[in-house]
Amino acid sequence: MTLDPAARGVTLAGTPVALSAREFDLLHVLMLAAGRVLTREQLEAAALQLGQEVESNAIEVHIHHLRRKLGAGLIQTVRGVGYCLPRQAATR
Repeated sequence: MTLDPAARGVTLAGTPVALSAREFDLLHVLMLAAGRVLTREQLEAAALQLGQEVESNAIEVHIHHLRRKLGAGLIQTVRGVGYCLPRQAATR
């Protein structure tokens, strides 16, 4: 997977993937922290810094949509802690 922040584009195995602005921002935050677990609170704080309102289950909904578009195994859930994008999955 490749993410181009300047063009706000994502490709998976060379195929462009259409993401909403919030999905893109969340994926970008996860990619910047690839290999580390980010808590839901850290992801919410990152969304707030980007000027986005955060509903109570917004992070979970966006993670669900990203998994549907990028593959179920890409974003890992660390039960009771948060979410992680494996380092090898992230290319910027």
